[in-house]
Amino acid sequence: MNEAVKNIEIVILGLISIYAMAWAVTAIITFPVISLGSYKYIIFIDKQLAKDLDKYYASNGYMRPKYQASWDVGSRFINYCLMYPFIRKRATTDSIKFKAFMWWNSLGLWLFYGVFVFVALPKMFNFA
Repeated sequence: MNEAVKNIEIVILGLISIYAMAWAVTAIITFPVISLGSYKYIIFIDKQLAKDLDKYYASNGYMRPKYQASWDVGSRFINYCLMYPFIRKRATTDSIKFKAFMWWNSLGLWLFYGVFVFVALPKMFNFA
């Protein structure tokens, strides 16, 4: 019984590791494209998930200069990814591509932070 539990644990950790590596490779491409690329990506995500669009956009529809910097766009995207499980009902699109994209990034970021909290911090403070 004990060996079966260890085998299941190894398989689960292996699957999590494969997902983490696959997500990291795609994140290396996705995050700079959204942060440094065309505003069309963050505009679409804002329209789907922002609670208050008037905060980010002027009355004529242009993004306010305060929110155009690449680090503002990138941090906003990361915040959307982290909060997506809780704010996904705001999205008005039925696009399966958008939902899969956001779930992929959301689960990847939660996994990244989970590894930090449950693995790195205990080792740093000798809890494990």
